[in-house]
Amino acid sequence: MFKNFFILFLLFFVLVECSKKDNKAIEYEPTEEEMVIAIYDEAVDSLKEGDAFFAAKKFREVEGLMPQSSWAAKASLMSAYADYSRNSYSDSIFGLERHINNYPADKNIPYAHYLIAICYYEQILDERKDLRP
Repeated sequence: MFKNFFILFLLFFVLVECSKKDNKAIEYEPTEEEMVIAIYDEAVDSLKEGDAFFAAKKFREVEGLMPQSSWAAKASLMSAYADYSRNSYSDSIFGLERHINNYPADKNIPYAHYLIAICYYEQILDERKDLRP
């Protein structure tokens, strides 16, 4: 009798405890990679709008968040391109050389060398300076 009463009491206790409604909203927190992709997209959009300074800053932020991912190599190159697009050639060259040193196996290394050459070419003030070998 006591055993049946005890089982009935436990069953009642479990049902009462499980019937409480906790209406807590489940909050979704993005992963690091999702945050990186969102910041990268924001930087690309700001570069398209013409705000190259903000875009370069956001690209550097992407590289700082996940330095070993494939997004970091893309962001490093795009940061240097954003500097180039706002005519900050020395910052662009520095960023491109850093990109070549940090990501030597990146498939965009030839583009980095090309952009370095373009930066140097656009700094030539007079076309007569470049006539001699």
